[in-house]
Amino acid sequence: MDAQVTRPRWIDTKINVQSLVSAAIGAAVMATAGWFALVGRVQALEQTDKEHERHFTNIETSIRQQRDDTTQKLNDIGGDVKDIRRYLMDNAAGARPDFKRWTK
Repeated sequence: MDAQVTRPRWIDTKINVQSLVSAAIGAAVMATAGWFALVGRVQALEQTDKEHERHFTNIETSIRQQRDDTTQKLNDIGGDVKDIRRYLMDNAAGARPDFKRWTK
């Protein structure tokens, strides 16, 4: 009776079904966890993008309103300048009869 002596190999090429099944289950669990983590991060990025879009829309609206207000104020100032000019021209020394004789 010759007993075959098997010496251990450096790399074991035998496949254990239990190890294979547990590795497959572990890989599936890790892939599922990674998928849900990725979905969560994408949702967080989309939420942040919506908040930024809303923020910049508010900024653009504020800038537009400020521009309109500035234009209106400049028009009001222009009207006031015209009124002041007309007032000064009406009250100039040559335009008023009571001052006209003094300026001669």
